[in-house]
Amino acid sequence: MKALRLYGPDDLRLDEVEKPTAPPGGLVLKVDACAICGSDLRNIKAGGSAHKMKMPAILGHEFSGTIVELGEGVTDFEIGQKVVSSTIIPCGKCRYCLTGRQNLCVDKNAISYIVPGAFAEYVMLPALHVANGGVHPVPDGFTAQDVCIAEPCSCALNGQEISNVGLGDVVCVVGAGPLGIIHCLIAKCRGASKVISVDIMQNRVDQAAGFPEIDVAVNSTTEDLKAVVDRETNGYGCDVVIVASPSGKAQEQAIDLVGRRGRVNFFGGLPKGSAPVQIDSNVIHYKEIYIQGTSDSSNHHMDMVLNMFKSGQLDPRRIITHRYPLSQFKEALDMAKSGDALKVIIYPD
Repeated sequence: MKALRLYGPDDLRLDEVEKPTAPPGGLVLKVDACAICGSDLRNIKAGGSAHKMKMPAILGHEFSGTIVELGEGVTDFEIGQKVVSSTIIPCGKCRYCLTGRQNLCVDKNAISYIVPGAFAEYVMLPALHVANGGVHPVPDGFTAQDVCIAEPCSCALNGQEISNVGLGDVVCVVGAGPLGIIHCLIAKCRGASKVISVDIMQNRVDQAAGFPEIDVAVNSTTEDLKAVVDRETNGYGCDVVIVASPSGKAQEQAIDLVGRRGRVNFFGGLPKGSAPVQIDSNVIHYKEIYIQGTSDSSNHHMDMVLNMFKSGQLDPRRIITHRYPLSQFKEALDMAKSGDALKVIIYPD
């Protein structure tokens, strides 16, 4: 089969490799689509060193496909079934897994990091992944390509669940990349009364302004963001500020944008080696601010997102803006880096 393999920093090659086989309890999928994640771009640039990947590595973890092989003992799935996969492979035994917080598993693996990913024609899903609920049927009315981005949507949902985004909230999302836009859409699904989207790139601001769910789109390099928030909230500040951008400065500013008893979510991790964020703890103290972080998602978040797709609350097709065959991976990656796209997906030729 053909697979896109990473050999080192910015060294990505389309190779012919052996097609995987299904282990007992596992599955093999023919890949229908795999979306490009920001972490894929970072791993390509760094050569996978940040996660100690075994090289050459097949990346790609936001994917869907068609089951073409069942491992011995698999009875809950069938050949030809369309499914979408979670990324995390939890142990299923630690205290976090047993309390439904699989994303915090102390012994987790992940597809495209430890297990070969889906920038390929076929991908193998191990038995532990199948047994722990990491494989989800594609809902009726959608193609497998349509729902390959369920995983990033589930990560956003996890963050909003932790920060309790709800009815009547004013939500500010800093960063208008794919995850930032997904956050804005989910916030409205959860009952937010007003959503403010912020970015420093005008093309992303313009793109955000095209979504009716986004009430205000702000370029923070040309407008005073604090003044905009004060105007839009009558001086009270936002109920929730989600920093969906790898910016320490944005994390620091979030404290000034949120109101009393507000919630701040550091959704976007900072690059390794970034300077420590400086936050005035007195502001947290007197305004009674909650600050939370978010990492990945659990399998129940995937199920919830797929139900949101099925019910019409959230349409993933609005977020997928570009589609490329595997042979055009260079063009796909360039588009994903450009800021002119939301979700870019790759599919086998």
